[in-house]
Amino acid sequence: MLVVVVATVALAGCDQVSARKKIQEAGQLYADQEFEKAAEKLEAALKIAPDIDIAHHNLGITYSRLFKAGQETAANKAIAEKATRHLKIWLEKHPNDDKVRKLLTKLWLDSGDYQTALDYWQKIHEADPKARDVIQLIAGIYMKTGDWRTSLTWWEKDLAAAPDAAGRMSSHQSIIRITFNKMLAGGTKVLGAERVELGDIGLHSVDESIKIDAKAIEPWSMGAGLWRQRSLAQGASWAMAIDEAEGQIFSQRARVLKEEAKKAAPPATGAPAPGTPATGAPASPGKGT
Repeated sequence: MLVVVVATVALAGCDQVSARKKIQEAGQLYADQEFEKAAEKLEAALKIAPDIDIAHHNLGITYSRLFKAGQETAANKAIAEKATRHLKIWLEKHPNDDKVRKLLTKLWLDSGDYQTALDYWQKIHEADPKARDVIQLIAGIYMKTGDWRTSLTWWEKDLAAAPDAAGRMSSHQSIIRITFNKMLAGGTKVLGAERVELGDIGLHSVDESIKIDAKAIEPWSMGAGLWRQRSLAQGASWAMAIDEAEGQIFSQRARVLKEEAKKAAPPATGAPAPGTPATGAPASPGKGT
């Protein structure tokens, strides 16, 4: 959404008034989805008054609407660069604008500019090393680049920054899912030592999760899946059979916990309690009218 400006002659010089008028005109063009024309107006405004930060904000937003994710052309890349350049200028004066930071990051990732995104967010991390949302974002960016090992290193940082058991459980669950999904999606491309390494990392987090909450179902279920995926690294061998057997132990435990959870769950609203006849049911034998 564009920022609306109101200009008054009393408070601004002629150039400022002219520039702000163009910004207002661009706002209407943007509302009409005439993004190219809106961008032209904003570029013209900045030529007159290059220090109006609202113009940079609105131009960055407008270029982001012109950018087409997944379209790998020089023209599209140039649009992404224009969008990110103007949004960065806005953030220099408004560093806490989370909406713009998220949009800026999305543009970098959608245009494949991972390193710029990493450089930006690592500086944010250095300023506040315990901000878990930033740590998790960096971990996700590394995963997008295909560098799963560095991604998991950042998840370990997230684990270290977790303030309590619930936070640690959340970090472990993320590590478990990443390792499982990497093996599952990798198929025959992820074999041997790499698959074993992924399995061992994930299973370590399974063990740690169970230490936190032995009755949590997900670690047991995911543990079974990790053992099955890890077994594929071994080929048809005794080692594969051992991994599959370990997986069965986790599967059985997960089934037991699911059954216990079902029994412990309260009856559905309106359902009769066990042993209580439903409304309108026949009376017991010998108690008829």
